[in-house]
Amino acid sequence: MRLLSLATLALCFLYGCGAEPESVAQHQDAPPKVRTTLITSADHQTWTLSGTVQSRNEAELGFRLAGQINERLVMAGQHVEAGDVLMRLDPADIRQQQSAAQAALQSARVQAENAEANRRRLDTLRARDLIPQQTYEDARAAASAASENVKSAQAQLAQARSASGYVELKAPASGLLLEVSGDVGQVVSAGMSVARLAYDGPRDVEVYVPERRRSELPTTARVQLYSRDQQADATLREISGSADPLTRSWRARYAIEGDPQAWALGSSVTLELVQAVNGQALQQVPVAALIDRGQGMGVWVVKDGQVQFTPVTLLRMDTEQAYIHSDLPADTRIVALGAHLLEAGQAVEVMP
Repeated sequence: MRLLSLATLALCFLYGCGAEPESVAQHQDAPPKVRTTLITSADHQTWTLSGTVQSRNEAELGFRLAGQINERLVMAGQHVEAGDVLMRLDPADIRQQQSAAQAALQSARVQAENAEANRRRLDTLRARDLIPQQTYEDARAAASAASENVKSAQAQLAQARSASGYVELKAPASGLLLEVSGDVGQVVSAGMSVARLAYDGPRDVEVYVPERRRSELPTTARVQLYSRDQQADATLREISGSADPLTRSWRARYAIEGDPQAWALGSSVTLELVQAVNGQALQQVPVAALIDRGQGMGVWVVKDGQVQFTPVTLLRMDTEQAYIHSDLPADTRIVALGAHLLEAGQAVEVMP
């Protein structure tokens, strides 16, 4: 009886141990589930660039003469109107220059009056033939030179008076101050930038185009504000004549159509560019459908429940789609996800 119980227990144990391998084997024999898609013809391709919103016109502002900044009336980020005073220089030097020019003019006038009086006196003596002709000619030349000195002194005084108006730095147009670098006490030279003004008006998108895209840059695009649904059409306005020496990319600007006030300066945007394809029979597949196991790029074609590797030629890619050339007809079903887990001839289960 005891031996019979042990035999029964052993049989149950063996039966129980054998059930799990059979289940695992059945599970391992099940074909993997894959998602598929169809190869589609591509008569155009879409790619994107990241950029920022810029003003159509910007200006570096500086004083037209050297001096020390005495007043600063604005801050960065402030909106100003045309003619608003932004900064003032210490006017002491300009006043001294104006006083010196006034004194120089007065001196030139006195010298001119004396030279002219001497010429008239010698003119009378020359008429009586009491002095040589050369003496009279020298006096006349001196009077003429003195008269020209008066004109020069008058021009210098006018310039000094005009310079008094340059003590104030005024906004040339209405706009937003992007930067204000000048400050009270700073000594500046003529033309030195102390502020940067972005004019009100049209807005541009500034992007940097990769070298390989330079020759195929579309003239129209669609711009979208980052993380928002705000969109507008854009047109290529200009592109730099040479590439940046560090990034080897070209700076390009697209003009945004629509209300400029809706596009804040410096905002991050995405520029969507659609390029027509001419002369090439392009096909479009998801990037995840491509696989390269050392034998060149290819895709898994699903036929009769099995996968077969088919080579393709990759032409270009964007963030989600790849553009290829192959002998496969359009609407061929291929594996779209999980291609790296498959083997040639393997059976698969297509997920709905």
